[in-house]
Amino acid sequence: MAVAKLGYQRNHNAHSLRRSGQRLGTIGVVHADITNPFSAAVHAAFEQVATEHDTLLLSGSAGEQPDRQDQLVEAFCARQVDGLAIIPTGDSPGPALARELARKTPIVFIDRDPAVAADVVLSDHRAGAATAVTHLLDHGHRRIGFLGSREQTSSVRERRSGFDDAMRLVDGAISTVRTHLTSIEASEAAVLELFADKGAAPTALFAAQNLAATGAVRALHRLGLSHDIALVAFDHIEVADIVNPGITTMPQNASIVGQRAAELLLDRIAGSSAAPVRHVVPVELIARGSGEIPPR
Repeated sequence: MAVAKLGYQRNHNAHSLRRSGQRLGTIGVVHADITNPFSAAVHAAFEQVATEHDTLLLSGSAGEQPDRQDQLVEAFCARQVDGLAIIPTGDSPGPALARELARKTPIVFIDRDPAVAADVVLSDHRAGAATAVTHLLDHGHRRIGFLGSREQTSSVRERRSGFDDAMRLVDGAISTVRTHLTSIEASEAAVLELFADKGAAPTALFAAQNLAATGAVRALHRLGLSHDIALVAFDHIEVADIVNPGITTMPQNASIVGQRAAELLLDRIAGSSAAPVRHVVPVELIARGSGEIPPR
């Protein structure tokens, strides 16, 4: 159809007869999964900066579904938002997002790198994971389990790469990998399965995402192993300092990520034509007890 070929979009603001180049003071924020505590924290920091610049946010969650992400991009752009902030669901942009990239719509990507010519703000996933695993290796562990989620996203792949980087540096280190753990229940089941054969079970776990870590904690408590198996988790966990032992974590600085992403996008909306920025936010390990348990 001619409409599709021309990339036509319904303009919900046409009735306002706004002048050419006039801003509406709105940004569309597309989350991969707003139920993730990290996404919520990023949104809060992003919104604070936007509010200071008299800018409102329209937001939606793709539920980790690429098609839904593209629908949200199209819906927000039909309402003539000034720019987009996106936590992508995968590596390849859908038709609507590809069209906005071609149109030079101001866009910032958050947490995951889509490998396109646009600004991106993300944590140092690979180095952070390597630091976490090195912490376990330094405490004497040589059999370490990796608990990961969706590997179609760059952040998860980078954390897996950091895990592998650290393990390769130590002779005799043995990896046990479980991926596609997309819920607390899936992670809990995976950990229970890992320890069904006690002779081959790891002595430590690296949970590459907060939901995986929560499932691991549940499983270890069920098995009575919470004081015997070491655990380090990537991401912030609300109960990290409440459970016993406390959970050693490698938390992302969601406030800095959200703040920097908002600043970059607002600069683009204001007319910045600088080269695309890749801003990496460092992460630091917080020792609370679980990651310092020695091997049995």
